[in-house]
Amino acid sequence: MPYASTESRKRFLNYFQALLQDMEECDELELADALRLGEKKIRVPQPAVPLQLRLGRGEGFQLRVEPELVVRANGDFEHTGNLLCFDPTEFFDGISGFLRVLEDKAITLGREDTLQRRLLAYPKLVAGSHLRLKLTDKGLALKNKSVKRGTCVAPLPEPAESQHMMRWRQAKLERLAKVLDAPIDTLPRGDALDLLERVNALMEREPYRLRTEDGGPGGLLRLPTRPIPIFIGDLHACIDNLLVILTQNGFLEGLLDGSAALIIVGDAVHPDTPGQEEDMDRSMLLMDLIFRLKLRFPERVFYLRGNHDGFAEDISKGGVPQGLLWERALHDQRGPRYRDAMQRFYDLLPYVAVSSRYIACHAGAPTMKATRKDLVQVRDKPKLEYQLTHLRLRKPNSPTGYGAADVRRLRRRLGVDADTPFVVGHTPLSPDDTLWFDAGGIPDHHVLFGANPRRIGVLTRLRDKLVPLTYHTEPLLPVYNRLVRTGRSLAQTTAEAT
Repeated sequence: MPYASTESRKRFLNYFQALLQDMEECDELELADALRLGEKKIRVPQPAVPLQLRLGRGEGFQLRVEPELVVRANGDFEHTGNLLCFDPTEFFDGISGFLRVLEDKAITLGREDTLQRRLLAYPKLVAGSHLRLKLTDKGLALKNKSVKRGTCVAPLPEPAESQHMMRWRQAKLERLAKVLDAPIDTLPRGDALDLLERVNALMEREPYRLRTEDGGPGGLLRLPTRPIPIFIGDLHACIDNLLVILTQNGFLEGLLDGSAALIIVGDAVHPDTPGQEEDMDRSMLLMDLIFRLKLRFPERVFYLRGNHDGFAEDISKGGVPQGLLWERALHDQRGPRYRDAMQRFYDLLPYVAVSSRYIACHAGAPTMKATRKDLVQVRDKPKLEYQLTHLRLRKPNSPTGYGAADVRRLRRRLGVDADTPFVVGHTPLSPDDTLWFDAGGIPDHHVLFGANPRRIGVLTRLRDKLVPLTYHTEPLLPVYNRLVRTGRSLAQTTAEAT
């Protein structure tokens, strides 16, 4: 089990009680052993139980600090070494934000940080710079930065509180298994073809697609404003990364109740990891998963075409002709009819999604002058089609890329406000991250990369603003498949695997 033993919890609580001898108690806080922070910095061992913080006087603003957990391949949980800081009144109910306290890094909670205000909805009683947290191998240091407004901290010693986070995540994994009710595994040819053909029939009449002059599905999706978007970047065969997002936060629940929409910005296929470029099996499995999601949520799951979504000879990575290998793998493993159906799927894909609150495409804003009608009729405009799926940010070594002026022009053409967020994938700006806010120095221009082997980032909306959230990658495919095949709880399957 990932949580501390009863003995270690007692040691932690004894340590915490000892701090009360030198510090003022928080009589108003309805928790045992609460203390008010003064000007003195305190340090507690890495919490063996969750901590509750109260920023500000009176009822204050409540936050919780807990060890961050990840799922292992056998279904058990372990600590990452980091801590999560979140509002417990929001975190377990719906899509919400959080802060991550990294080891050997300091973070100051307060309203002066714009992103923190979006993630945690600080009220005015929280100071601009309120509480400093720093996690080291010696423990968690807390330094009150706003003595006048006050901060209280207390442990939550009940084992039920300590295990709440684990039970919450277990329930999400079990719910996904029940919603999809099918393992992610090699399909018989007939079943694979049937799945894809059902998706293609849906794509012919996909909701919210603007129609071309001949009545077909156009290249532009006009999505409603209300659903909360969940943007995911290029997955490149990383099935686990998509499973992480489907079992974190309130994302799956949002799809189920219609309050959220999942938007994948293309390039789900073709591994990006060096040495694995020729392996097409996981690409098939990931597309099967996306197809099941599309059929289950036809009005809430959308996929935009990327430069790897096809069989062209020039689709390559590291010198490997991935487009041709993908075509051959589909033909050989699932037959010529399946290969043709996949080409049909690519031909039916939209290129741009727009609502009153965002624009998204795979690569970037076109540098050519394109009208709204051109975006709908994009298949008649090969140059425009290419730019939407291939362009990269303008840099000294890439002067033909797109820039801020092109983003502004696209917003005008689509009739949205000048500060409407523009979300793309295609161009990771560094090899060790998964998302970039205001990328390239362009305000409200954000880049996502979904195939990072260590973390997966999403953009979603909180309080009418897009925010970035990142999660650790986890080996969820075997966990998910065991849940589907056994129909048992995660606790039961974990015990059997162990």
